[in-house]
Amino acid sequence: MLKKEQHSKSFSRPIVFISILGVALGVSVIILTISIATGFQNQIKNKLLSFGSHIQIESMFQNNNNETSPINLLNDSIASINSNYKLEKYAYKSAIIQNKTIPKSSINDVKGLLFKGIESFQQNKFLSDYLISGTLPIIRNQINDTIILSKETCNKLQLKLFDKISGFFISNGKPRQRNMIVGGIYETGLDKLDGKFGFIDIRLIRKLNNWGFKTALKYTFNTDSTKVIITTLNQSKNGFILHNWGDHKIVNQNTYKFKTDSDTTIQLIVYEVNNLKHQNLINIPDTLLIHYSKKQKQLSYENIEGSGKFFCGGFELNLLDFGDREIIKSNFKKKLGPEFKVTTIDEQHEEIFSWLQLIYQNVYIVLILMIVVAIVNMSSALLVLIVEKTKMIGILKALGIQNISLRNIFIYHGGLLLSIGFIIGNLISIILIWIQNEYGILNLPQENYYLDKVPVAYPLDSVLIINLLSFIFCLVAMVLPSIISSKISPIKAINSEI
Repeated sequence: MLKKEQHSKSFSRPIVFISILGVALGVSVIILTISIATGFQNQIKNKLLSFGSHIQIESMFQNNNNETSPINLLNDSIASINSNYKLEKYAYKSAIIQNKTIPKSSINDVKGLLFKGIESFQQNKFLSDYLISGTLPIIRNQINDTIILSKETCNKLQLKLFDKISGFFISNGKPRQRNMIVGGIYETGLDKLDGKFGFIDIRLIRKLNNWGFKTALKYTFNTDSTKVIITTLNQSKNGFILHNWGDHKIVNQNTYKFKTDSDTTIQLIVYEVNNLKHQNLINIPDTLLIHYSKKQKQLSYENIEGSGKFFCGGFELNLLDFGDREIIKSNFKKKLGPEFKVTTIDEQHEEIFSWLQLIYQNVYIVLILMIVVAIVNMSSALLVLIVEKTKMIGILKALGIQNISLRNIFIYHGGLLLSIGFIIGNLISIILIWIQNEYGILNLPQENYYLDKVPVAYPLDSVLIINLLSFIFCLVAMVLPSIISSKISPIKAINSEI
């Protein structure tokens, strides 16, 4: 019916062409809208995850300045969860930083910052993705004083790579100063968060907060060098220091002697307790392995980090499926109990996620409007075909064709036109998405949208579902105009001049 030469020259041809074009444009607009909304949401989520994670676990007892309280990693509940999930340790510490390279700096050269302590700069995907200058420091045995700051912070303090800064921290109610070096500069476009966060070695936060216990000692030889005398130098502000010199006896003695005529290994355990009678632990005990070499006549040490490594400020968990966060959060709450706070990424950044949700509401509106436009276009095209084929309809009815068969003919041709429009629309959208991803021709003001280019993704599952549902809705809508063909009188149709 559509391929006959007579039909191709009729007045319905341009109308059918316009209808197919309308459907194609509607489908492409729907797919592009979904792609932009999904790409926008994904990129913003990825940026937010750099400052948090899908799920965060922290102590319920938090400081007023957003600092994290210590969590004991040896806690049974934490240990059981850590064995089933890959939890990343972190800690927050507030500070005021100042550029040391500018002499006589003014009050404007001081900035408040929340440092996030992490275990590894190299394995942090966020830093590798958004680092715009410098290199990621490698954390070794010694505490690393290298920090990563945002471009906004560096601009405010007139900092550049390898500049020194002074960091002023509050520890146990007293100010502490620490010099650090800018090793890298990052930029996400989320100005409020960029200006708030810096990244440092988590061990520095442990040290600043005095988490855990680290054994300090010295050793000397007696006058004839036949014995080594080890003396611990630790003192407790809130209790007493006890020792186990490897003989399973806990004593108050802070010195130990042994002969130098053979290689010797001592496992020293140092305890901090609140009183000598009950010996309740104030801190996690520190275990230090001391090795004496007869040949070299000197001591070496293992496990020198102290028991601070058993503390952190919180845990982060990144999920493969964003939709699983509420279920896993609920499971964590049941296992951890009321002393821990479990939050999701959308709870941590509620305002931004509410904004992203509004974007998706617009997507639904566009989706409905475009489907309505496609239905109107195809219904118009089908009605034109019915009007043009009035005489043919009359002849077919006179020959005894059933109304349902007649309707199916027009529904079939309507579905064919829809299929052509949907195929063209999908091709247009795929080409435009590829061009934007490849060349980034559409830009955005980053200060308003947090992104400098229009983000596009191709969520295959969503696109297939939208294509299927839209096609079904449009095809079902073809039933109404097709009913008109069954209402045409055979006699009037045959006598018509169309």
